[in-house]
Amino acid sequence: MKWARYGGCIPAILEALERVSDLDEAFKAWEVRISKKEMTIILKEQEVWQRALEIFEWFKRKGCYEMNVIHYNVMIRVLGRARRWVELETLIDEMEKNGIEFVNSTFGTLIDVYNKGGTREKAMHWLDVMKKRDIEPDEVTMGIVVQMYKTARQFEKAETFF
Repeated sequence: MKWARYGGCIPAILEALERVSDLDEAFKAWEVRISKKEMTIILKEQEVWQRALEIFEWFKRKGCYEMNVIHYNVMIRVLGRARRWVELETLIDEMEKNGIEFVNSTFGTLIDVYNKGGTREKAMHWLDVMKKRDIEPDEVTMGIVVQMYKTARQFEKAETFF
């Protein structure tokens, strides 16, 4: 089984999600006892952005799951890699509306997906928002920003930022 490394109920859940399209049916055996960590793994393991979004929405709809910044960050990455900008913007609006605080990894992920998606202006926007909120970039975010400048051949900006 390709998910055996996770142990616990994760392999069985992921297998059920591959076999069964109806989420109520797929999650039936585990519905009320999926942990936040398991939710994160389930979302990360989805190969198709539509399925990940469908599962994310299902978790929210059920009401017994608390969606946290990590779950939103996973979905930002999923939607960004798929270049689903409208869905990504909707997700960002939802985070702000629901008071989910953006953390370092949120900004790093936004900067990374927009930059890799060819919309460097949006990546720069999120760097500006991060600065305005007085959030110091961690090592990972710092690396993402430096790489963005290097890719744009703006070596002085990369050095200044670093």
